Amino acid sequence: MITMKLDLTGIHIEVTDAIRDFTEKKIKKLDKFFDENTICHVTFTDKSKGKQRLDIRIEYKSRTYLAESDTDNLYSGIEQLVSKIEGQIRKDKAMAEKARKETIPVVEEMDEE
Repeated sequence: MITMKLDLTGIHIEVTDAIRDFTEKKIKKLDKFFDENTICHVTFTDKSKGKQRLDIRIEYKSRTYLAESDTDNLYSGIEQLVSKIEGQIRKDKAMAEKARKETIPVVEEMDEE
């Protein structure tokens, strides 16, 4: 199975094994869109008053997918960001498909007289 490289960083917060395992499990859903040369950066930042900031950045070929959120719960925040990234990927795929369809020449049949 192809898995992208995952880089987890904690700023003023310890990335525990539970957080690491949960993040890996959720990010694995995105593996089907990318190859093994893809790097996924996840940054956890502890802000004051119980808020955490989550950033996910995936660099793939010439495209960068980015999602960020301030959350009270890291686990639900990770799920939300993975959904945001999936939406960005689907939008890109739809735009690429539309562009591909628009560039295909329409062959007109010639009427023989």
